[in-house]
Amino acid sequence: MILEVSNLSHGFGDRTIFDNVSFRLLKGEHIGLVGANGEGKSTFMNIITGHMEPDEGKVTWAKNVKVGYLDQHTVLTPGMTIEDVLKSAYEHLFEIEDRINEICTKLGEITDENEMNSLLEEMGELQDLLDAHDFYSIDVKVEEIARAFEILPLGLDRDVSDLSGGQRTKILLAKLLLQKPEVLLLDEPLGALDLRLRKDMQNELKRIQQAMGITFIYVTHDQEEALSMSDTVVVMDK
Repeated sequence: MILEVSNLSHGFGDRTIFDNVSFRLLKGEHIGLVGANGEGKSTFMNIITGHMEPDEGKVTWAKNVKVGYLDQHTVLTPGMTIEDVLKSAYEHLFEIEDRINEICTKLGEITDENEMNSLLEEMGELQDLLDAHDFYSIDVKVEEIARAFEILPLGLDRDVSDLSGGQRTKILLAKLLLQKPEVLLLDEPLGALDLRLRKDMQNELKRIQQAMGITFIYVTHDQEEALSMSDTVVVMDK
């Protein structure tokens, strides 16, 4: 089991959103969470991602499960290129590289043997982390996923402010998948797109899911979309 929500109750003022709700997400499952605006879909997502505490109940994730989250309000910073966004999936590794460079600079400045040995030991551990995560293959990984998502023709050096809504969604999803999540939480990720682009992106998401076998919760107010994207549909209704 990936996620278990037990006896969840939550409300705002005198309005009850959830009353003793229990929910389970199993490995490999594709849940469509559907409901009209204001029924509590985003509140539910905020609770299970830890951004909001429920009034009552318990949320339990499987140990060490890696979760990727995407919603329609996620923005890209103008001035960043497509390549910048995709490489930001490895931000923690670039921070490790910066620390290694900082240590190298310090090693050229110090004379204390104990301090030098301590820094050398730290640098060795950090280097092992980079090697374990194939840090020096990041450019290859970025190009591979850009090709899989048909992003390469746009140009990896293209400013994200020049992209359409569908292209932005593709890039954000590609970035998420570079982080290798076991679970995707998709909160109306296609809500800002027109009907044709929504259909194209639905097909793209289904293709990716089939290829990678990722567990997901797909939130939408569109019942047809929920049925198309999921093998189990949970309906939120007053």
